[in-house]
Amino acid sequence: MSRFNYLCRPRLKRPVLIAGLPGIANIGKLAAEYLIHKLRTTKFAELYSEHFPEWAIQENGTLKTIKMDFFRARPSKLKHDLILATADAQAATPVGQYVLTGEILDFAKKHGVEFVVTMAAYVLSQNEPLNRTVVGAASDSELSKLLKDNGVSLLDGGMIVGMNGLLPALAASRGMRGFCVLGTTKGGLLDARASEAILRALQSMFGFDIDLRELHQHALSLPRLKPSALKLPSFEEEPSYIR
Repeated sequence: MSRFNYLCRPRLKRPVLIAGLPGIANIGKLAAEYLIHKLRTTKFAELYSEHFPEWAIQENGTLKTIKMDFFRARPSKLKHDLILATADAQAATPVGQYVLTGEILDFAKKHGVEFVVTMAAYVLSQNEPLNRTVVGAASDSELSKLLKDNGVSLLDGGMIVGMNGLLPALAASRGMRGFCVLGTTKGGLLDARASEAILRALQSMFGFDIDLRELHQHALSLPRLKPSALKLPSFEEEPSYIR
């Protein structure tokens, strides 16, 4: 069974949920970690679930189970809050992805979230030029226009695999709206430039400022983004989130 552990109960004003989960080139994960690092954040909740992989992560000799962390932030130019969510893994099975997605969306609805945003990777073929564009898809045409107006190219066809697609797509079933933005990449372990492109797009859409000059250096300091002997769930082994 899944369980939310509250560390505190902040008063949230019209929050936007922004989730960055591990995956191809760790693009969304790094973007979320950097937002948490640069903004004045408070971790207020943790989600533990049997649907995460059966891993114990060690840091400096201490074992920790997989969980999802939720942080509250209020960038200086915003009149509403951000809920920043990240984890060390996505759910290990398709059923688990649906269950966890539903629980996260119920949590978001409970706290008055209006928009659900996910950040992920769009893998280009080897013969395509790497132009560092951001692509995306949204739950409704108005949000699609917002993406397009802020330089995000709209996807036409294919599927966004995993929770990165499910969270914004199923947000509408709970009266919320959502979109996914994906940084173009050639893949690999870590692509900080793709994370940077996504963060620039989000800055443009939501109107907050964040200094990105430390992003690449910060990426090197995150031990959980370095190579690991742990095997990722099978859906992560696909060449792209887009099918």
